[in-house]
Amino acid sequence: MSLIVFAFAITFAHAQLSNAPTPEWKVTLKIVDDNGKPVADAKTVVGYGTNHITGLTDTNGIFFASHRDKSYSLGFLVTKDGYYLTRQTYDLGWAYQYNEAKWNPTETIVLRKIGNPISMYAKRQEMKFPKLDEPVAFDLMTGDWVTPYGKGEHVDMFFTAHRKIINNREFNAQLTVTFPNKGDGIAVASSESAVGSEFKTSRTATKSGYEPTLVLDFSNSKRPDSVFGYFIRVRTELDQDSNVKSALYGKIAGNFRFYAGTIAPTSGMGFDYYLNPTPNDSNVEFDPKKNLVRDLKPLEGVSGP
Repeated sequence: MSLIVFAFAITFAHAQLSNAPTPEWKVTLKIVDDNGKPVADAKTVVGYGTNHITGLTDTNGIFFASHRDKSYSLGFLVTKDGYYLTRQTYDLGWAYQYNEAKWNPTETIVLRKIGNPISMYAKRQEMKFPKLDEPVAFDLMTGDWVTPYGKGEHVDMFFTAHRKIINNREFNAQLTVTFPNKGDGIAVASSESAVGSEFKTSRTATKSGYEPTLVLDFSNSKRPDSVFGYFIRVRTELDQDSNVKSALYGKIAGNFRFYAGTIAPTSGMGFDYYLNPTPNDSNVEFDPKKNLVRDLKPLEGVSGP
């Protein structure tokens, strides 16, 4: 495309936007709880541009808002005591492409109840590998590599990093996660239906399906598939029939992060984790005010439940 044609296209698009009529969007929000029951008196905010409309849901959990403007999208924020905050967005599209059905949506938003949040070891972990191509032990309670590479005293997980640097822009790398005990492991957590909720995982970790090894491949052009998160089981003790006698359960939010360090002497990694300290208790609903990890630095805190 020539510069003249490109400039004309931009000018034409701006003309369409400026000359388009100002339509009215109308949005109906239905707020329900985890069981699909309407939530009355939930504070609901509908944001458009730099403005917003605020109100409470009725006895049927309904909130209605409308406005005549050229907003491209809407933002929804819903809160109520005893529930987790939920945020969502909705794309309207450009005003000159006005579509009556699209600009009159009815959206259902799930407001998850606060259940039984507990004290947990929770941390946003970022660290360099003390060595490559060999397993390095990590202590989830201490939040550090196990001695002699850190302050950790108990082996919960092993991380093995491998990298091949081609140049400062190209690399291939692999992160392998393993565990020290039979019965330990990691399981992919399924996504939840409450889109946009502050509380994103199941309230309890799965009791089965744990794998002893997770291998993730990274390169300058490829990353591992996106996951909602993982459940982990560590410090597992089995009985004589190989049934779990005792174990600690936890979760990892999202996927592991890998930093190849193409111009650095070593690589690094990061992950956000939560660990329930009570044996055999699979509750993973965290109370951010009761973090058991001590001496957290400003960027290491985990605020989400």
